Amino acid sequence: MKLTNAQSQAIDRLYECDATILVASTGAGKTVIALTAINDLIEEGVLHKVIVAAPAKVLETVVWPNEAAKWDHLRGLRIVQLEGDSKERTKRLLNSDGETQVIMVSLNNLDWLLQQDHNADGIVVDELSKGAGKQTAKLKSKKWAGRIIWRCGMTATPVSQNFEKLYSMARIIDFGCSLGTNKQRYLDTYFTPDYQGYHWTLREGADAQIMGKVASLVHLMDDTKADELPPISESVIYFDMPEDTREVYNDMRRHMVADDIEAANQAVKSGKLRQLASGFLYQESSEEWTAYDIARFHAVDDWLVGLDGAPGLIFYEFVAQGIWLQGAIDNVYQYRNIKIAQINSMSHGVEGLQHIYSDLLFIQPIWSRDATEQAIGRVWRQGQTRPVTVTTLVCRDTLDDLVVARVEDRGRWMELFKQHLKG
Repeated sequence: MKLTNAQSQAIDRLYECDATILVASTGAGKTVIALTAINDLIEEGVLHKVIVAAPAKVLETVVWPNEAAKWDHLRGLRIVQLEGDSKERTKRLLNSDGETQVIMVSLNNLDWLLQQDHNADGIVVDELSKGAGKQTAKLKSKKWAGRIIWRCGMTATPVSQNFEKLYSMARIIDFGCSLGTNKQRYLDTYFTPDYQGYHWTLREGADAQIMGKVASLVHLMDDTKADELPPISESVIYFDMPEDTREVYNDMRRHMVADDIEAANQAVKSGKLRQLASGFLYQESSEEWTAYDIARFHAVDDWLVGLDGAPGLIFYEFVAQGIWLQGAIDNVYQYRNIKIAQINSMSHGVEGLQHIYSDLLFIQPIWSRDATEQAIGRVWRQGQTRPVTVTTLVCRDTLDDLVVARVEDRGRWMELFKQHLKG
């Protein structure tokens, strides 16, 4: 394999700058970019050791060590993953020899690692948009300014809702040099609160002001995937909920109660409605559920038939959906010779499957635009030779409609972010 021009430019940026938010779509090669920059910085004596903090599922699927093994220039890079409970992590850290160059840890355990004797002077926060919370709180402290001298945050979606979360991401990477060290002051300057002070609306022209301050911190990779890869097509299949299920759904929407299952508040009600629209309603404080006919699974059957023998990849959200899917695939005779994979939409477990599948189905739209793009990016990436088709099932007049609208809205914020950087 050979690095692309866009990847080489991103590596140069990370090598030359001690603070960078690397923004690139899923499948653009952010992992090999970071590993190559780390390798070069260590070889040149700029850095001694680097921490990579990533979501737990990234560690579970060994994405970073596997990526390093694919490239000749990275095979000498020594990586250790700290997993398990505190005792197991401590043992692995102590047993890692002095030649270890990359220490991987989950975002949830990053604060723990920072308190250990790790001797690291660089850090990469993978999926920075997810890590810009309590897990990375210590990184915002000036205490770490002298110890962690090189910082990189990687994300495909730096903005999703009104540029609000961008503050925390920037603060982690540059200690507040671009957007300040006081979040309340940041909000008061660029946003207008609602009457309760819970929701903030971006003021007119504030997007340009924010991006003017943060632009030098961000490296936006040129997205050349559309030019380099086979075509991709996306479609939505709408269906109507059967009347008997609609009655249950409407009861929950009006009274917060359906089939004797009560929602305690509006947030729980929203979750219950989403469950019901998915085809199941979970019992209170239980892993048991009641199944409902919402026609979604008839649409899945139609999609499977339409594959005409080709491999298919189905993304689901709820455990009950995954169990139903496995039963449907196992029990229907004509599907037994078809390669059908089912993956939880929030999982990173699609690594290695991208060259097998080109037909994707989202059994229902998911809230996270980042997770949606990651799922698609596992298949529509370097090495894919066939056109990719993405289908999403949407139940009319349910929370599915709201999810679709929210994802589209987040996409518009991302486009605005890119326009300001390119402008």
